[in-house]
Amino acid sequence: MTDRRFIFHDIRLAARLAWYDLLSEKILALCLIIGLAATAAPLIILSGLRGGLVEGLRTVLLEDPHVREISSASNRDFTTGWLDRLRKEPDVVFVMPRTRTLAASVLLVPPGRPFAGRRIELIPSHADDPLTTPTTMPADESTILLSASAAASLHIQAGDLLELHVTRLGLGPETVRIPLHVQAITPQRALNRDAAFVSLRLAQTVELYREHSLSWSDAWAQAATPAPSYPGFRLYTRQINTIPALDTRLRAAGVDISDRAQDVSDLLLLDQRLTVLFRLTALLGVTGFFASLTAALWANVERKQLFLATLRFLGVQRLTIFPVIQAQILALTGIFLALTGALIVGSAINHVFAETLPPGHTLCRIGAGLWLETCLTTALGAFLAALAAARSLRRIDPWEGVSTP
Repeated sequence: MTDRRFIFHDIRLAARLAWYDLLSEKILALCLIIGLAATAAPLIILSGLRGGLVEGLRTVLLEDPHVREISSASNRDFTTGWLDRLRKEPDVVFVMPRTRTLAASVLLVPPGRPFAGRRIELIPSHADDPLTTPTTMPADESTILLSASAAASLHIQAGDLLELHVTRLGLGPETVRIPLHVQAITPQRALNRDAAFVSLRLAQTVELYREHSLSWSDAWAQAATPAPSYPGFRLYTRQINTIPALDTRLRAAGVDISDRAQDVSDLLLLDQRLTVLFRLTALLGVTGFFASLTAALWANVERKQLFLATLRFLGVQRLTIFPVIQAQILALTGIFLALTGALIVGSAINHVFAETLPPGHTLCRIGAGLWLETCLTTALGAFLAALAAARSLRRIDPWEGVSTP
């Protein structure tokens, strides 16, 4: 217990001496602090700009479900088993079969306004469809979701009724009228064309009725059983990062698809290049500062050899922490000053560009994570910078404190 008390006493004494030594040379200490702040502040702002730019673009892309969408570009037979395997891919969160393009175009007519009908596209959907979020596809198969564009064209609101007019193809055209209930209007970002999100069974029934000699009731009954294959599909990935790889796999399998893989690849490449640029710039700046800090601490020990040797002669045994504590004080004070300045400049940048950015987005993002990473990196760098001075201090002979004139 006594040894521990002496150890603690020596450490506390060395820490106090390190602090008072810095106070005795305030100008030198201030120059070192300003040097770190001047070096680190631009790097922090650059990191904040990188984070704001890349993460802002990433967030915008994530908020747009079309960016995470991969859809078949041409009609071919996709078996139910193949679609089920695709649905089980770890990167895929939603898969929905599609009916034939020509069969999916129908006429929607508001009741009492026969000349106000619009030809729209039927899009099969079900619950948790990213394209309709936050609205939810109803379980009732006679209830639909209408795109904002179609609702505006038809002058329809949520809760209104519509008539679905389906005309059989070929000779002897025959039209059936099916009443539908509009559950909700999807967000404007979901789709920019006239369309209705319907159950897969309703979309299949329309296709069967138009292309086969079946009554509507017979087509509806047949559509209750999943088809062995579908002419198309659309899927959504969990993250945008996985789109290029999935795009490559599907194209290698001979599937003709349409997606935003190139845009995502460009974003990921931009992120990588900005990361490399930032790391190189940070490496040069930080290396230069810590090299100067190392030289300053080592020179301070050399200048005060007599004083330090006298302390060791008087019994202060743990003076090696003397330069370590000084390095931490100088580095952490400087980095705090740099972070404060960077935060002020970053706020000014965000204010200047506020009108050109989407709501809720910032161009320069200096968050708590960046603060913590910067402080930890600085503390580690300061510790390494102090090792040379601590090693030089250990070589000082206590007798130099009384033998040197």
